Amino acid sequence: MVGALEGNVLLGIVTNCSEALGQLAAARAGVAFNTIVTAERAGFYKSHLRPYRLALDELRLEPQDCLFVAGSAYDLFGAAAVGLPVFWHNRVGMPMPPNAPRLIAHHRSLDPLKQLLHHL
Repeated sequence: MVGALEGNVLLGIVTNCSEALGQLAAARAGVAFNTIVTAERAGFYKSHLRPYRLALDELRLEPQDCLFVAGSAYDLFGAAAVGLPVFWHNRVGMPMPPNAPRLIAHHRSLDPLKQLLHHL
């Protein structure tokens, strides 16, 4: 799915991994990411705002011009707090956290993502 987006949109990763593990994991995806922001490099773990802001700065984009694909319920809060629209890829079917911010979409699969990007 992500590979289909490569070259059409800027792609970034925001991860709580170390720099070494974050780079290794991104390389395994087989996609050329425009930025990989690790907690180690940002100096803070998600859901602190700094990792999300660093990714935006490195992509030279405003939050409203992006879509953050969250893989964790913790990302819902940090990404939304910096103004990023959020799609929650809730692959294991976790319940919505109390007081969760408004989401663009919430799905167990990434399948709706491509169509969603066409409408944003």
